[in-house]
Parts: sequence; structure tokens; C-alpha cells
Amino acid sequence: MYITVKNILLVMNQMGLNERQFEINANLPNGTLQGWKNGKASPSRKTLDKIAQFCKKPLSWFYEDHTITAEYLAQEFSENDMYQYQVIGTICAGYDGVAEESYTGEDIVVPPHLIKTRNPNDYFVLEVKGDSMFPLLENGDKVLIRRCDSVDSGTVAAVGFNYEQATVKKVEYVKGENWMRLVPRNPEYPVITIKDSDLQLCRVYGEVVYLFRERINF
Repeated sequence: MYITVKNILLVMNQMGLNERQFEINANLPNGTLQGWKNGKASPSRKTLDKIAQFCKKPLSWFYEDHTITAEYLAQEFSENDMYQYQVIGTICAGYDGVAEESYTGEDIVVPPHLIKTRNPNDYFVLEVKGDSMFPLLENGDKVLIRRCDSVDSGTVAAVGFNYEQATVKKVEYVKGENWMRLVPRNPEYPVITIKDSDLQLCRVYGEVVYLFRERINF
């Protein structure tokens, strides 16, 4: 298992993330990496599957004995073109806002490994307002969103509902049933269930795929 943890730290460092940033973006509890490094715990198969998907690596890669050198890192990630996106507006992490699609004057530089082989035009960046998704998302966070009109149940997504209202929430539903839940992370906010004809007023803007945060509090 030592090789597995070593490789997680390897790809984390290449992505330019510190441990807390990696945990946030991979949706891991605070202190997870420290526990693995200390040998107090080890990644489960389910957790490792999630990390592999986030890092865009095959699961087998984490069990291979890689040589950690500067040459190896450069070979693993040879792309050097960065994508720059305008922060085109804000989306509420509550239930009483709209998605504003006007340029805020701020730009975000996105590493190429987040885009991979997809069309860069399939992505956009919004600023989060509110705290209903705290601690996953905080007020002022910037999120990279991949445009799509549907997401898997359990996905955090930007969703429009009730005409002009828009929010970022975890989306839950059961295929074949006529309802959808918008689930906050902050327990102070209610779960919203949308069903029947009201579903016609819903629109998925896209899946939240990455978080940019200026300050990480330890």
C-alpha cells in the first residue's frame, strides 16, 4: 500500500495542489492524506477509484512502482498550454439567486489536465455565492463547470429551476421516477424536491468538475 500512497502524493504535487486542496477537490475528509502517510489508515478500493477518476489515471497506475524524478514528472505531464477562462458570472449556493452570465473582470487559468481531450469550449467558470454547500464550497469560490444537460445522480451540478432561479447543489434522482432532489452540504439549508410538472422548469447547466479557492484555512 506504500506505493499507492506514494503515487497519490506524486500526482498531487504535479497537479500543483497542497494536501488540503487535493482533499477538497477529490472530496476527501480533512486530514485523510496525513493519516495515510502516517500509516494510520489506507485508501479503500472505493476511495481509490474516486481518486483515480479525479486524477485521470487508471487504477492500476497507483499500484505501480514509479521512479519519482523531475524527468518522470515532465514525461507524465508534457502538456504546457494553459487554458484561460473569464469568470462569466455568479451562481448561488442557496435557493434565491440567479445565474448571472456577465464578465466579472476576473480570469482563471485552468491546467490542461483538467480539460484533457474534451473541447475547451465545453467549460466555463462561475463564482459561488452563499454557504449552502459549505464546507465543500465556500462563498467566493470559483468553480469549473463542464456544460451538459444531464448528470448522474449524486453529482454536484449547476441547476436552474423555477424559471430564473439557479443554484449549485448535489443532484439526486432515481431513473424512471418523476422527481429530483437538490441537496445542500450545509445542514442549515433544506433539501428541495422538484417533481411532476415542475421538472419542466428545471435545467442542468453543467457538472461542477473543479474548485479554485484563493485561501485554504487549516
